[in-house]
Amino acid sequence: MRIGVLTSGGDAPGMNACLKSVVDMASNLGYEVYAFRRGYRGVISKDYLVLNRDKVRDIFNLGGSTIMTGRSAEFYEASGVAMAAQNLRELGIDMLVTIGGNGTYRGAYELSTHGIKIVAIPATIDNDVYSTDRSIGFDTSVNNAVDMISNIQATMRANERIAFIETMGRYGGDIALYSAIASESDIVLVPEDKKTEDEVLALIKNQLDRGNHAPIVILAEKQFDIRELSARAERELGHESRTVILGYMQRGGGPTLNDRLLAIRYGARAVQLIRDGVYNVALGVDDDMLFTTPIDKAIKFESHFRKDLYDLFKALHSV
Repeated sequence: MRIGVLTSGGDAPGMNACLKSVVDMASNLGYEVYAFRRGYRGVISKDYLVLNRDKVRDIFNLGGSTIMTGRSAEFYEASGVAMAAQNLRELGIDMLVTIGGNGTYRGAYELSTHGIKIVAIPATIDNDVYSTDRSIGFDTSVNNAVDMISNIQATMRANERIAFIETMGRYGGDIALYSAIASESDIVLVPEDKKTEDEVLALIKNQLDRGNHAPIVILAEKQFDIRELSARAERELGHESRTVILGYMQRGGGPTLNDRLLAIRYGARAVQLIRDGVYNVALGVDDDMLFTTPIDKAIKFESHFRKDLYDLFKALHSV
């Protein structure tokens, strides 16, 4: 049997560990693995590598994706999906393991409507995939963010400045919330609880009035122009402030222990599902137990934002 595998969308630490796990388990079961480079673009262009255990031996601890990842404008068109499905069939592949986030899931679903059998694995630092509580890369991104926030806190407190620190997250607040809790920051701004600039300034003023001369504000991206917000805070509150956009530094480096273990489990289980004749599903984890969701349901976006953790943060910080 031949199976295909790809990584798509934004890279996430742990993608390589997952790829290695897919290849190792497939090799044990006697399957050939065709790895498509640059996500769905590689399927459309038939850009692939045939992988075995030796070829993935040293990729386990690497960040990024050794088979590269990306997005394909051509694949957004029905003709591109049809071409990809035809190419897979011509290569003798009717089973495809996809590793990525929401966009990857939607592409996987479209291929499933053309008869390609799919097992989708969640890998995105944003942790915004509906069908799982935890995606590959999230733990690493939060750990990276916490390390950088802690460094910023030290210099802000030494200089008594307000810090506005922007995390990634796409349209979700998980990275901001978890990193704010773990770094003992003072204010967290998430899209799940939208606030106006006036409300934000009131929260900061409250911190200043309570004697905190270096409030740390963590905010998920796409909510405010962080530089304009900082300038307004400095102007209206009369307190010096600085802005830091963490950006791609959150993606960098090798995966954490938690992401490595999760990636291994996802990759091995995906191949076991193929062996057992289970397909057109997305893998997920709930309370540390793996489960599957039909791919047509997994593409629905519904937030699983941890309101209990958000309420805990507010209670601890009196906000």
